[in-house]
Amino acid sequence: MLNTVAVMMFQVRVAAAVTGLAGAVRTARSGGAVMLASCAVFGLSAVVPGPVWSVVAVLVVGAALLVWGEMRQSAGAWQIAFDLAPAGRQGQYQGFFGAGVPVARVLGPVLLTALVLGGGVPGWLVLGGFFLVAGVGMGPAVRWAERRGAGAGRVPVRNAPRSTGHPPVRSGLPRTTAGTNGG
Repeated sequence: MLNTVAVMMFQVRVAAAVTGLAGAVRTARSGGAVMLASCAVFGLSAVVPGPVWSVVAVLVVGAALLVWGEMRQSAGAWQIAFDLAPAGRQGQYQGFFGAGVPVARVLGPVLLTALVLGGGVPGWLVLGGFFLVAGVGMGPAVRWAERRGAGAGRVPVRNAPRSTGHPPVRSGLPRTTAGTNGG
């Protein structure tokens, strides 16, 4: 419930603040750090002394951190995925980018079971470390992709010329004219 409400209220604002590759890398990196913090809070919830409500409060803080980190990481990753895709090939790149989701769904439960249930607090910290490494790794990965020419020739949607009244052309295909059959 917290996740759903937070995403409905803040995801667009978080994503709108991310512009360009440098901003996307910073956002993804900070998302990894916040997710590490959430994992640390979740791990420490097992050793919180006091009444049940104090443990619940710690878990709510951990969940809020997780949602915030996930929104930041997601916004940064999507910006990177779109900015590095060459003009006219965003669909192909997004298809490949989305292929990671099924892999995570297959490996995630095994990883979480081993780390969280089997590892306790240290397991939570290792999991958070994975998130941090993934966030920090965005910078070198993006710089490598830029050196290889990824995203070259792409028309940035926010900065595209709009004098014709038509949306920017994002592919190598010619624009059709109204009232004709593409000719």
